[in-house]
Amino acid sequence: MLRWIIGLTKPLRYRIEDMLYRRSAEKEHLASLKDAYKGRPLLIVGNGPSINKTPLEKFSSIPSIGMNKIDMLFNRSSWRPSLIMCTNNLVVKQHSDGFAASDIPVYLAWKSRWFLKQKSRSIHFFNLRSDEEFSGDISMGMGSGATVTYAALQLAYHMGANPVIIVGVDHSFDKSGSANTYEKRSGADHNHFDPNYFKDGSYWGVPNLDASEEVFLKSRIAFEKDGRKIYDATIDGKLEIFEKINIDEAVALIAP
Repeated sequence: MLRWIIGLTKPLRYRIEDMLYRRSAEKEHLASLKDAYKGRPLLIVGNGPSINKTPLEKFSSIPSIGMNKIDMLFNRSSWRPSLIMCTNNLVVKQHSDGFAASDIPVYLAWKSRWFLKQKSRSIHFFNLRSDEEFSGDISMGMGSGATVTYAALQLAYHMGANPVIIVGVDHSFDKSGSANTYEKRSGADHNHFDPNYFKDGSYWGVPNLDASEEVFLKSRIAFEKDGRKIYDATIDGKLEIFEKINIDEAVALIAP
C-alpha cells in the first residue's frame, strides 16, 4: 500500500521539486558549465573492483568525473577527479560527512539535499527529471537512470567533452534486481574497489543491469549524433554498449 501511495504521488513530487530547483541558483551554475571542456577528452571513473588494476595516474592530465564514494580510493592513489557525482539518496545518507568535507566539487541530485547533515560550498545540485531521456542541457534537468554513470555521461556531454573514456564500470555484480530494490549487505563487498564500500550490515541498492544498458545506449546514440565518442576502457568489463579499448589505447587518446 505504501509503495502504491508513493508511486501515485511521484508526478506531483517531481513537479514540485522541479519548480523549487528552477528558483534556485543551481540552474544558473550548471548553465555556466556548458562547453567547459569542449573538444577535450574526459575520464569517467566507476567504482568497480577493476579500478584497483587501473593506472588512474596516467589520466591525471585530463578532466575527470568520479562517482559516489570514490574518495575511499584516495588513500591509495594520487589521482583525483575534477568533480564527484551522486544520484542515490541512500549513498548520500551514508556518505554525507564525506561529501560535506570534500575539497573537490560534489554534484548531488537535487532530491538528495534533504539528506545532507551539513551544508558545504563545495556541493552543487542537479535536477533529475521523472523520465529517462538523455539531456543535452543539464541546467534544464537530467534524465533519470538506473546508474549514476548515466548522470555523469549527461554532464560530460553538457560540458562538450570528446572523447569520453570510461573505466571502472565493470557491469558485473554478485546480485542484480529490479528498480528500487534494497538489501542489507553481508560480508565483504566484492562488487566495488573497497571491501568496505558497502560494509557488512549496511544497505545498498541492488543494481538493475538491463535498465543500465538501456540508458547507456541512449548515451551512445546522443554522443554519436553530435559526432562525439564514448570509449570503454574498463579492464575485463562486461558492458558491451560502448566501443572497447585497452588502457594503452586510452592513454594514447589523451596524448597532446
